[in-house]
Amino acid sequence: MLERYKRGERVFDSEWLPAPFVPPPDLTIQSSGICFTPGGRITMVSNGTGWVCPGGWPENGETLQEALVREVAEEACATVADCEYLGSIRTYERTPVAAGGRPLFYQARYWVRIDNGVFDPQFEMTQRMDFETREFVKVLRWNAKKTAELMLADALEVEQVKRGQGK
Repeated sequence: MLERYKRGERVFDSEWLPAPFVPPPDLTIQSSGICFTPGGRITMVSNGTGWVCPGGWPENGETLQEALVREVAEEACATVADCEYLGSIRTYERTPVAAGGRPLFYQARYWVRIDNGVFDPQFEMTQRMDFETREFVKVLRWNAKKTAELMLADALEVEQVKRGQGK
């Protein structure tokens, strides 16, 4: 299902592609996670412009999973206890792309179990909050809400399995 949304004057089409789909590494620009606390809430972060999942771009040859672990530590001041690849969002920019930009890119998404440490922000995120799962799509800063709903549904399936295994 393609979902069209706007970010400012830019127009995008996004599509949730669940695992086992794995995107081409050279077109995958970001890794982030739906981060579940041991109590089943979802930890999100903000720089004052809305709530997002902790994550970011791989640095210095990192794998997507290594980038996820580092970004969760930096942005949420949390430790990744377990994670599982959920799938990727394929995004097409429909407006003219700036020089050096990419009209097509992917963003990898993970289910993540975290242990929140003391929140002492050292990077761009200045707030951390735990939300009930039913609040996730509503508070998420994204304009692609249908894509977020599909991603959350897959994360909740993994969460249910992991809870059944006592993880």
